[in-house]
Amino acid sequence: MTSSSCALSDGDPRQLPGFRRTFGEGHLTLGLGFPLRTRADQGDPSDIGEQVEIARAAEAGGFAALYARDIPLRVPSFGDVGQIYDPWVFLTYVAAHTSRIALGTAAVVLPVRHPLHVAKSAASLDRLSGGRFLLGVASGDRPEEFRAFGLEQGQRGEIFRENLSVMTHALTTEMRGIRWSGGWMHSADVVPKPTASSVPLIMTGSCQQNIGFLAEHGDGWMTYPRDFDAQRRTAARWRELVGRSPVRGDDDEVFKPFAQSLQIDLADDPDEAASPIDFGFRIGHRRLVDHLGDLRGIGVNHVLVGVGASRRPIREVVHELADHVVPHFPALAH
Repeated sequence: MTSSSCALSDGDPRQLPGFRRTFGEGHLTLGLGFPLRTRADQGDPSDIGEQVEIARAAEAGGFAALYARDIPLRVPSFGDVGQIYDPWVFLTYVAAHTSRIALGTAAVVLPVRHPLHVAKSAASLDRLSGGRFLLGVASGDRPEEFRAFGLEQGQRGEIFRENLSVMTHALTTEMRGIRWSGGWMHSADVVPKPTASSVPLIMTGSCQQNIGFLAEHGDGWMTYPRDFDAQRRTAARWRELVGRSPVRGDDDEVFKPFAQSLQIDLADDPDEAASPIDFGFRIGHRRLVDHLGDLRGIGVNHVLVGVGASRRPIREVVHELADHVVPHFPALAH
């Protein structure tokens, strides 16, 4: 361990390469969500060679970011196996096979993970990826996981807040003790420290908190698709609250991105109109460009595209998106 990896930085994490590639005021960029396969007829979702091949194609095609889900346990009643590989291990592997694309969690289920482990893993991936990591955190929604880890699902909001506080303390201080309901750290410290003053923190979903809490404590928010007018109001409310929140650094202008997920089943016909699927649409690529342009117009800065529901071959879908959709919403700096 070098001394630089233990030292604290006062740099703004929003200036790191992963954040700057993905988020910019007035811009909309696209991310791609893993796992890329959820149905048995699409092949083996554990095929790491194919996952890396598509990750490289996404980077070359101008996607801003790749995201891995945190699914600790397989729960068949949820309808898909979720993320097979541990997100920390998986994203580290992907980091070694890419060079520019941002790498995010969407999202780490903070209540079921020890906050000191999360801090160490996040700082490690931040450093090993050259500042490309985006730490998405959430409160979780699978009752079976809470029972398995000895937790009450109804307490996940309170546990989220406490674990977030401990994790942030570990990332942003050096040799300063902390006591919480789950432990007491003294005469000890978590290393490495992040590249900047912390890692970029993206609140995902509600986290069982109000929007004011998310605006104050996060560097951005990843929410879910809504009716267009409802999303417009939500984005406006987010910007209003961000303007009131304390922020790292001395900037007078505060920018914390508003992002959303969107599941798509890309139609063969590029002009096919949108028809609803869970958390998204079946849609042709020209209509998708129009929809994303409308989202940009109401202040959405980033869309995490999920393609696991696609009926077409995943490689084909990703290449069509890269050729016809991403050029309208390309990755930013770095």
